[in-house]
Amino acid sequence: MRTILIIVFTLFIPVILSAVDAGERPNVVIIFIDDMGYGDVGFNGATGPRTPNLDQMAAEGMRFDDFYVGCAVCSGSRTSLMTGCHYQRLSMNAVLFPNSNNGLHPDEVTIAEMLRDTGYKTACVGKWHLGHLPPCLPTYQGFDSYYGVPYSNDMWIDPANNLSKNIIVREDLTLEEVRAGHKQRNLVPLMRDEEVIEYPANQKTLTKRYTEESIRFITQNKDEPFFLYLPHTMVHLPLAVSEDFENRTGQLIWDAIEEVDWSVGQILSTLKSLGIDKNTLVLFTSDNGAAVGSSLPLRGKKASVYDGGIREPTVMWWPGTIPAGQVCHEVAGTIDMLPTLAGLCNGKLPEKKIDGKDIRTLMFDVPGATSPHEYFILMHGPGTVRSGPWKFYPWRETNSGRHAIKDHVPSDDPIQLYNTVEDIGERDNVASAHPELVAELQSVYDAHVAEIKANQRPTQVMTRPENPVASPDMSSRRAGKPSQAIDWSNVKIGDVYDSSNSPIIAKRPFAISARIEGDDLSGIIVAQGGEVVGYSLYVKEDECVLAVRLSGQEIRRIKAPIISMQATIKASVDEKGTLSLQINNGEVVSSPGSLIGKHPAEAFCIGHDDKKLVDNESPRTPFKGKLSLLKVE
Repeated sequence: MRTILIIVFTLFIPVILSAVDAGERPNVVIIFIDDMGYGDVGFNGATGPRTPNLDQMAAEGMRFDDFYVGCAVCSGSRTSLMTGCHYQRLSMNAVLFPNSNNGLHPDEVTIAEMLRDTGYKTACVGKWHLGHLPPCLPTYQGFDSYYGVPYSNDMWIDPANNLSKNIIVREDLTLEEVRAGHKQRNLVPLMRDEEVIEYPANQKTLTKRYTEESIRFITQNKDEPFFLYLPHTMVHLPLAVSEDFENRTGQLIWDAIEEVDWSVGQILSTLKSLGIDKNTLVLFTSDNGAAVGSSLPLRGKKASVYDGGIREPTVMWWPGTIPAGQVCHEVAGTIDMLPTLAGLCNGKLPEKKIDGKDIRTLMFDVPGATSPHEYFILMHGPGTVRSGPWKFYPWRETNSGRHAIKDHVPSDDPIQLYNTVEDIGERDNVASAHPELVAELQSVYDAHVAEIKANQRPTQVMTRPENPVASPDMSSRRAGKPSQAIDWSNVKIGDVYDSSNSPIIAKRPFAISARIEGDDLSGIIVAQGGEVVGYSLYVKEDECVLAVRLSGQEIRRIKAPIISMQATIKASVDEKGTLSLQINNGEVVSSPGSLIGKHPAEAFCIGHDDKKLVDNESPRTPFKGKLSLLKVE
């Protein structure tokens, strides 16, 4: 039998690889609902809310019935999806708040960063919740643009957030009150990129506006590969719906679910109308179990590691590639999306360890394909292990709070084991009948905890300015405009190009050519990036300096003297990472270095550095002198 299975897999490998031919990489859309439960959708038996679009999506795609998230609450779950790592490996909190100081470290590779490095346009529309300040915002984590609420909608605004020059202030508040640190739960900011554009956000319109923003992004980028991450704010409390969905069902939670279903329908209809549906993979799932809605027939809800808190309603849709109407009963999860998309989209896996697995064989329904997870382990809360049909909990059963089941008497066993196929509601603890299996799963769990704790990586301290002020208006060069190539013959001091329009320097060599003149040359000639990664070319105290920031803490510099009022500068980082600098055809100065590992999130600036400096030793003033030539290749 083993020989037959190997032959079958070998025969199907060319089919899988042909689907990801370099010229036919799929667009990717991930729709991530907040707090939607397993039992909140029609294809899982919901009888309250109507979800015709999701039901049709399930009929046209593949349902994943044993699909898990990486955490039973917000930030931990999003960390797992974006990075393919258990959130504890990255030292992330399960839930971040507006007064949190740390966020997802920008050195970690996200799905967006991986795909952008291969040429994808990327956008995040919705709830981020992995850090609401630089350098943890989506635009620092691989997304060309961001539009949404930076954390849960029951939180408040952080006065450290930059306010747009054209901010809309609502609900009889004044701009002075906002700047003074107005704080009230359920009043949250709406952001575009790194700025607050509306406060408080009109939550009734969020689902509708997220959908419209997403459709604009899809339409603008229909002719090139794109990645849209749409993490909806709903159906998290406080619930809100637009006028078209008010009082449709008699229950606000059902109204909110129906509006999310409408949103999904709009996205899929757009893909079909543009003729790109057959080249687009859409994943629909939720970040954790139901808070208000239903996780039935599963046990538990949001915040629980019983299946009701972490097993989600999930559909993968890719017409003509993912077989329609199928149901996958193998264990998989959001943690698997990064390695899977790497395989589908010719992306490069991170050099640092991740925990997810490639599930393409499950997506394509390859005969004999099984879960790549012999053990799917979560450390959230008291912890759990899923292995085949078995679900193990290394703790005593309780029947209260988030774990409660009506009319159920918990067992006296100090640990729990359930067969989730025969007992989907996890009511019959059979641990005492399977002592060898219990011992095996306990050992696996203990080893997992020890390995994670021994190899944790740090979070990032966010930048919280002491006296934040409104930022310059950036709407003219942002707001999802298509990328345009830089016209090097017309660049001038003061120009700013956002990250998506900047030279692509991640993991590749680059060269800078510049010609300057003046009586007292000083200041930044060109800078790309900021406090995470980037480079800066500047003049200070009669020296030209090329500074390359490889990470938040590592900067390499080389210097060469400028001894005349005119200078032609050639600076470069070669394929080996060596930094070189030459002035007026003089001696070439070089120094070992490294290629910049990721594309800078901050802008490309000529004659200045507009936000956080790439090099804190560089002048803070604009370039003093004439710039007659600049080109980055």
